[in-house]
Amino acid sequence: MLRKLMIRFTGDGDYFREIDEERNYFLIEAEEIVEKIRNRLVKEKRVAAPKPFEFWINGKLAVISHVNFERKESLQKQLEQTILTFDSWDEGIRYKYVNLLKEYAEEERQLFLNREFHAFAVRYDQMFGNPAYEPFPLILDITHLNQLYGAVQKHVTTGFYSELEKIMESIQTAFNKLAIDAYEKESVNQQEGFQKKKEMTEKEVIATIRDEAGFQRIIQYLVACYQSVTKSRIEALCPHFRPYQELQDVLFKKVTKVRKFSDAYNVHVLMNKEIEEKFDSIMYQGFALGTDEMVESLVLSPVVQKYKGIVKGLLEGGVLVGDGSK
Repeated sequence: MLRKLMIRFTGDGDYFREIDEERNYFLIEAEEIVEKIRNRLVKEKRVAAPKPFEFWINGKLAVISHVNFERKESLQKQLEQTILTFDSWDEGIRYKYVNLLKEYAEEERQLFLNREFHAFAVRYDQMFGNPAYEPFPLILDITHLNQLYGAVQKHVTTGFYSELEKIMESIQTAFNKLAIDAYEKESVNQQEGFQKKKEMTEKEVIATIRDEAGFQRIIQYLVACYQSVTKSRIEALCPHFRPYQELQDVLFKKVTKVRKFSDAYNVHVLMNKEIEEKFDSIMYQGFALGTDEMVESLVLSPVVQKYKGIVKGLLEGGVLVGDGSK
């Protein structure tokens, strides 16, 4: 978890339709929700019990408090009072947390003045902060989110809100690639179980995000991905890309006559894997592949050309890497 400041409402107490108890709320967002509930209760002329919530700071649970809807003070002010009267901490710790709360809240408040960023940050957390998100939730700090937003927003040519889901899809693609790379790196140690590898993968992903150069590389991938045709287009383009199909014909009609079928199939698998890796490599460079023609010329063509030589070697009796047969 990378978030500096977070509010999690618990499942205890009354149910409020405005609150999603699975969410990791930004403080300013939580205050807006509390105000909506307070106004609704006034209109309905009823009283509700205080709602408990967890206060997380710098990735750690600091204190469990509650918001009283009958009081006029904001959630932040009520939380500050809870902290200042928390007997388990000495005075220095109490004021330390209050000062951090004020500092982080002000940072949030200033960034959330931008309504587009507000929508971006909330939608991000709804998708990627959800506890059920696989392979694991990725709760980013607001400063990281602002960097992501700033990088992609400048490339939005139509309405931002109409593009928001496409932006989220691009973020998902970038983070999935990051997670896959991290998992493959950790899978070098085959003795570790799946759950242990998953935990190590999450640590590797977080370490990459915390590293400035690593995070900038993710941003480059994201921005390029947002401006490009989707990676899934490769699967649709290959059957219609003549050099690819010609090579497939040679593999499965000629190579299989002089070599084992598995040899031809392995080359097929390796080539397709390298095509995807070529696409990813270009994304990491921040170069957008905005048309099918660009994918064909910059991704498919160079990889297919390389494998023409490999297939030619197989026909001439060459040995596959890791294969001792002729």
